[in-house]
Amino acid sequence: MTGRSLPEGVAGERENLDWWLMLPLFAIVSLYAAGIGAVLPVLPFYLREMGASPLVFGLVLATEALSQSAASPLLGQLSDRFGRKRVLLASQAVAIVSLLLLALAQSIFTVLLARFLFGFTAGNFSAAAAYAADNSSSTTRRQAIGVVNAGLGLGAIVGAGLSSILSEISLTAPIYMALALSASGIVVTAFGLKGGKVAEQAKGEADQAKISLRAITSSPVIRVLIIVMLCHFFAYGMYTSQLPIFLADRFVWNGHALGPREFSYIIAADGVINIFVQLFLLGWLGRFFPERRLIVLIFALICTGFVSAGLASTIPVLAFAVLCISTGDALAKPTYLAALSVHVPSERQGVVMGTGQALVAVTDITSPVLAGFILGLGLYGACIGAAVAIAVIGAAIAIIRLPR
Repeated sequence: MTGRSLPEGVAGERENLDWWLMLPLFAIVSLYAAGIGAVLPVLPFYLREMGASPLVFGLVLATEALSQSAASPLLGQLSDRFGRKRVLLASQAVAIVSLLLLALAQSIFTVLLARFLFGFTAGNFSAAAAYAADNSSSTTRRQAIGVVNAGLGLGAIVGAGLSSILSEISLTAPIYMALALSASGIVVTAFGLKGGKVAEQAKGEADQAKISLRAITSSPVIRVLIIVMLCHFFAYGMYTSQLPIFLADRFVWNGHALGPREFSYIIAADGVINIFVQLFLLGWLGRFFPERRLIVLIFALICTGFVSAGLASTIPVLAFAVLCISTGDALAKPTYLAALSVHVPSERQGVVMGTGQALVAVTDITSPVLAGFILGLGLYGACIGAAVAIAVIGAAIAIIRLPR
């Protein structure tokens, strides 16, 4: 390992991942995720105090996902043209504005506006993942993207821990903490991250858009991967978007309904599992499981977790459900993004990462609304059944259409 940057033409060819280049990126993503982890446990209860229903909560999440899906490809392409660092700094500045607006919100509309703005911070992940791809080879790509996802896991642990403490003070205290974490991320990005790759502008905007589309849909395998990816994240979005409401209504924790503090424990557990999977399990499984089998394993894990969560009435069963679902999801994103990225030119990594993020966000637009509608009718079993059915469809497509 070495701490110095390699030339652009060489960076993508290294056989061993350069951990010195990954370290500041890991810190940046961790701070970003910690801010999300601090806000997420209190957001449904923050809205509930304003009189919002589960459907309204789903609409808030869908609004954030809508702006994220629109912004991710654009921000990815901008990071190809102007550099990963500049896009990271811009998205972190937007995060500060949106979190301040959320903390000061007095109405549901203001919360909607704040989360809509926060969706534009999707550039954090797409630029970070593109930076990881820039500084890894095709053989270490999944591991490099796994480092980014491990940062998300660590951030979720820290953010959830802070949220569990600060939510006892007020529901806005974790939001202000998230704002401070975003400000810290700007400092780390400004002084700790290399400039990153900037693609040469040899062609016009129209040609760049053409290349971007071709990079994503150039082969049948990529098209199948996109469909499978959408099935996974739609099913997962139905589960995660309404989990606080589902458990608050259905699960009793130490004699009382589950609240923000208990939900933060679940997020922290998810973060621990995420880190372990990204840093240790992912590399081990990659040696024994080809892409198709790994994807089928992912679907098997999340389906098992969905069913277990629906049946959970004790802490051990709920813990088993979280273990299965978190493991499956931690394996999913680096597997899908690495598979997509190896099929595109190196100067278009920002585009493919941004588009991958946008595809995930598309499912986040509709899945919370559908899940919120079903739960609003009190059909808890139907919500779990729908998530399982969509996951089964994705697994079937992977088995039938992906090459052996």
